[in-house]
Amino acid sequence: MTPSSGRSGFSAARLVNASVIDVEEKEAAIVSVHENGPEMQACMRLNDGTQLLVPVSLLSEEEEGVYRLPFSFNAAREGSSPQQMRFPVMEEVLQIGKRTVDTGRGVRLHKTVSEREEVLDQTLRRDELEVERVPVGRVVSEDDIPQVRHEGDTTVVPVLEEVLVVQKQLLIKEELRITRHQRAVVAPRTVSLRSEKIAVERFDEGKAR
Repeated sequence: MTPSSGRSGFSAARLVNASVIDVEEKEAAIVSVHENGPEMQACMRLNDGTQLLVPVSLLSEEEEGVYRLPFSFNAAREGSSPQQMRFPVMEEVLQIGKRTVDTGRGVRLHKTVSEREEVLDQTLRRDELEVERVPVGRVVSEDDIPQVRHEGDTTVVPVLEEVLVVQKQLLIKEELRITRHQRAVVAPRTVSLRSEKIAVERFDEGKAR
C-alpha cells in the first residue's frame, strides 16, 4: 500500500524517487514509501543495490527532491537483517561551561611631575654686636688687673695699655662695652616644590567585552 500522505507530514508522492544524503555525503534513492504501523517508512536503494528501510520521520528536507539523513547508511545496516534495521536515536544535550577570555581591556598609567613656586615667610633670629668705646683713664696695679665681666646683655672687656711715667703703672685706657640685641627679620625665600599627578588613559575603550 502506498498512501498519498503519512502522519509525518511528508507526501508519499514527493518522497518517491527523491534523493537521500547521509552524514558521509553518500547518496541513495527512495524507491517506495510504506506505512508500517503508526509511522511511514521509506525504502531506499544504495548505489551498491542494498535496500534500507528508514522511518520517514528521520528525514529532513534540504531542498526540493533532496533529503538529509542524520546518520550514515553503513551505521544503519551494520549487524542488521533485511527485516530488522538499526537506527541511532540522537538527542541534543546542552552543556554549560565557562572559560576565561582575554577581553583586551587594560589601563595605562601616566605620571607627570609639575613644579610650582611658593613664597615662605619665615622669622629668623640674628645676633648683632654693638661695640661702644668708653674712655676710662684709670691707673691700676698689676695685682688689680680688671677681668672681662658681664653687665646684663653687655660684656665689658677692659683694654690695658702701659704708659711711661716715673714709675711704670697700668692705665685703663678704655672699656669696650659690647651689647647684644635681638631683632626679628623677615626673610622671604622662593623654593620649588614638586607634586605628582596620575593620569589614567584607557586604550581599549570601544572594544566589545
